[in-house]
Amino acid sequence: MGILDKVKRLGQKGSEKSIEFGKKGIEKGAELGTKGYEGAKEAAKKGYEKDKKK
Repeated sequence: MGILDKVKRLGQKGSEKSIEFGKKGIEKGAELGTKGYEGAKEAAKKGYEKDKKK
């Protein structure tokens, strides 16, 4: 029974680490997506202003 408990604990620790890495990945992806959106929005605004001056 001791071996099964160790295997179970190892599995739980692995799952917890995987979940934590997944959360960090989602947060980083959202952050980068927001930065990309803001950059595209700013570029579009600059292009619009430049075209408007012509």
